[in-house]
Amino acid sequence: MPRPTRAEVDAEIIEAAAELFRAQGYLGTSVQQVADRVGYSKTGLLHRFPSKERLLAAVLAPPLAEFAALRATWAALPPGPERRMRASADLVDLALRHRASVGLVLDSGLPMLRTELRAESGVLTELNDHRTETLAEFSTSGESAAGSSTDTSTDTSTGSVTGSEARPEDGSVAAQLAVMGLVHTVACRQEPAEVLRAPLLRAFRAACGVRPAP
Repeated sequence: MPRPTRAEVDAEIIEAAAELFRAQGYLGTSVQQVADRVGYSKTGLLHRFPSKERLLAAVLAPPLAEFAALRATWAALPPGPERRMRASADLVDLALRHRASVGLVLDSGLPMLRTELRAESGVLTELNDHRTETLAEFSTSGESAAGSSTDTSTDTSTGSVTGSEARPEDGSVAAQLAVMGLVHTVACRQEPAEVLRAPLLRAFRAACGVRPAP
């Protein structure tokens, strides 16, 4: 059997670290646990990734790079239903490609660990930016506010309340629930992406009120 390449070994370590960080939290995971998961010595792992902070940066690098590209794509599109349709599909695809690490980007206490992660302050800034902008992208508060202020109705396709019972904060709450539900779902479901994508996209769009233009 051919010996794994350096890139293959690094990828195995990064994947194991992502799964442990996601399941146990960054502070709850030790370098030794990551080494045990992949069957290497702690010394050997630290030779490749000199600290837990560097290992975290390696875990986050791929989804952060893709997120930056997606946000640039979304920003180039005019606001409206078509942009939200495109952004929702992009986000679901990103989550399916990075099932463990996308949760660290979007649903994480990492930005609060500024003392522990001071060497990776640039990463923390990106995490805050991506999370804030993603929630804003899928917030429907503006659309809710534009609805009737006197009538009350329930959208049976999404379960959302519109009209006089809608509040400006409803859209941001719905967006947070949808995004957090997405990252938790991809982390715990075992179906292949081609099976999970369609129902996941439908559920995500329904949760945050994303619809095609009439």
